[in-house]
Amino acid sequence: MRSKKKQTEGVFLMPEGDLKRPYSPQGVLICLLFAVLLGIGLINLFSASIGASFFWTQLRNLTITFTAFVAFGWLIPIKRVQAYAYWFAALVSLLLIVVLSTGRIAGGAQRWINLGPVSFQPSEFAKLTVVLCVSRFFASNRQDAPYRLRDLTPLIGIIGVIFLLIFAQPDFGTAGVCAIIAVCQIAFIRVDLRSLAIVVLSAPIVAAIGWNTVLMPYQKLRVLNLLNPNLDPQNTGYHALQSLIAVGSGGVFGKGYMQGTQAHLRFLPERHTDFIFSVFAEEHGFWGSVIIFIGFGLLTYIALDIAKHAKDTFTGLLAVGLGTLIFVEFAINIAMVMGMFPVVGIPLPFFSYGSSAMLTVCVSLGLLISINRNNTGVSKR
Repeated sequence: MRSKKKQTEGVFLMPEGDLKRPYSPQGVLICLLFAVLLGIGLINLFSASIGASFFWTQLRNLTITFTAFVAFGWLIPIKRVQAYAYWFAALVSLLLIVVLSTGRIAGGAQRWINLGPVSFQPSEFAKLTVVLCVSRFFASNRQDAPYRLRDLTPLIGIIGVIFLLIFAQPDFGTAGVCAIIAVCQIAFIRVDLRSLAIVVLSAPIVAAIGWNTVLMPYQKLRVLNLLNPNLDPQNTGYHALQSLIAVGSGGVFGKGYMQGTQAHLRFLPERHTDFIFSVFAEEHGFWGSVIIFIGFGLLTYIALDIAKHAKDTFTGLLAVGLGTLIFVEFAINIAMVMGMFPVVGIPLPFFSYGSSAMLTVCVSLGLLISINRNNTGVSKR
């Protein structure tokens, strides 16, 4: 009889875990990091939104997001998540179509669905959808030989539809994050070298076509402002310049809680969402920021360690995708506020205001705990 490791050889590159892994502290560490980062994020949001209702709304919405964290971590079996992965993708795709037809427009983009007093952003859920679909695809289509492009055609079609629906809002940042997550997951799968060479060689051509025919003028300006921050300092480059001033003025130890001038004198735009890390860096300085970097670094490491001990391809790739989702959002947001990446509107997990983004992060951490419980043999079947 073939062993479990032999059955999945050629699919998931990370070594498979034992049938029953001894108890590990990973779940406890995730809960601890969740509490610490969320607590710091809420305190920082209070400072960033002083005089506004964002903090209280975020606090109120935690009842929903925390419930999702508990449900996916302890109540919903991971096998059921696998079974409904494609159904979830269909639902999110339908919601993205609804957004394009009847969604609320704000900031020049059509991204929100209003249901009475409640509004949510389906594109945030699309990130989790991509993670689930990639994991389900490779778990259901296992083969010993490396995957070729034609083997990946159904998956490329699913990801492509989600990408285009989000890009049409327009929201190139979130669409790009979805693509990056899928690529990072596929990096843990054996892919045919010729197919990989075709993708790499065609990438510059696709980028050139996209620059000349797809990107809108304001999107091009965001890239050009990255190369030259002083290109349009009073308009498209204003956000990035004010963010850099805030981060730099924090120095080594910061100006103190609620003492940041860029945020409280309202020079810093979008200080409660996209540029909320600038508020934290100005008030707590370099060493305060290091704590945040360590927290997200530990979360990513734990996700990869859980993937390493996963029992099957689905849970292994799911853990990789969830870790990628959190790390990529963190990395892009930090690079964005420090002038190292174009301004693309990616929120900072645990910190940025927004119930949809927080719900996605809470479900992601809950799923990581569920996978870890499955690895230790204590999860529900």
